[in-house]
Amino acid sequence: MPSIAIIGASRGIGRELVSQYAAAGWDVHATARTEADIAELAAAGVHAAHADVTDEASLAAVAATLPDLDVVIANAGVGSTERNLADIDIAHWERVMRVNALGPLLVARTVGLKLKRPGGRFAALSSMMGSIAINSGKAWAYRMSKSALNMAMSNLAIEWAPDGVAVATLHPGWVKTAMGGPQAPVEVADSAAGLRRVIDTLAPGKVRYLDYTGAELGW
Repeated sequence: MPSIAIIGASRGIGRELVSQYAAAGWDVHATARTEADIAELAAAGVHAAHADVTDEASLAAVAATLPDLDVVIANAGVGSTERNLADIDIAHWERVMRVNALGPLLVARTVGLKLKRPGGRFAALSSMMGSIAINSGKAWAYRMSKSALNMAMSNLAIEWAPDGVAVATLHPGWVKTAMGGPQAPVEVADSAAGLRRVIDTLAPGKVRYLDYTGAELGW
């Protein structure tokens, strides 16, 4: 039975990934931050635990309970809505950077150490909004955090390639979630199914920056 850890699975894409991997017969380990969300995940028949991606100790505690893993997905994220330079709130900017950019690195050096070597796959949920090549402005903190995440995953891919571990930074699409809003064109189930297909194709070497359909994105 293949095994997976999904870090940040209380709602939206993370929760749908839990459901789809479980339905496909995987041994699923998922994390959330509240007791209510953890209870709901456990009731769905998966291994559920508390973790906060800004708290490395909580991630290390989860990692200590895990079997060898085939896949780790760092899914937790937070958005921002700044329209111009004057809108930037420093405290919120720092939180966005900690969750979106530093968080996946902490996941990698705790939960990621449980990945099978060779053969493990590590995927971080990024965004097309982290691309400098196709930037349209606004959402300063969110865009900056995802660009930083992309560079972090590029470094990680180089470090882990000799161990046979694949690394990717993935854009799930503009999805109908609490963050994406009801006007988003992509259904949660379609995004999760696409991400699963893309993760299945990953191989060690240079980091991949892909959307949920498998299309390459410009850095």
